[in-house]
Amino acid sequence: MKRLIKTLIKPDWEDNPKRSEILHAANLLQIGEFQLIQLAYKVWYREDLPEEKINKIFSEYMVTGIIPIWVTHYANDILKLDRANVLNGYDNKYHVYDHEFGLYIENEKQRRQRGIFYAIIIGFVFVASHYVAANYSEEPAGFYPPYIEKKVVYPELYKKDPGNSLDKK
Repeated sequence: MKRLIKTLIKPDWEDNPKRSEILHAANLLQIGEFQLIQLAYKVWYREDLPEEKINKIFSEYMVTGIIPIWVTHYANDILKLDRANVLNGYDNKYHVYDHEFGLYIENEKQRRQRGIFYAIIIGFVFVASHYVAANYSEEPAGFYPPYIEKKVVYPELYKKDPGNSLDKK
């Protein structure tokens, strides 16, 4: 719990110093750790990271904390460039796997249009999910997701008690 709170306060905190270096290098380049691993592999082996190795390498890194030597080497190179004040984090060679890099919103009108577009998508999804929940399920226990049926949450309301029937005369 203490680690979670510390991470929420400072997201780039890490108790493993080697992993902390990798996080710092990724932050300097403004990319994710996964992209840093891809770049390191490409520099070290002179080829893209094969798809069959991606899950194995990244899960070892994230779950077990195994850091390949080529990732540590690449991160140290980035940190050295930063200390020498020659690192250009906006260079395209660091953003090979970042397909949206370099796309800028040029003016306020374009920014407003994109904001309205995303707001419409969010509103549509919200309304559609409520419509589906209201029309294709039995009575929901609450208005907001997750839509769990009332008879699942409150089964005692739906029990039929044979001794308490109104049909008795």
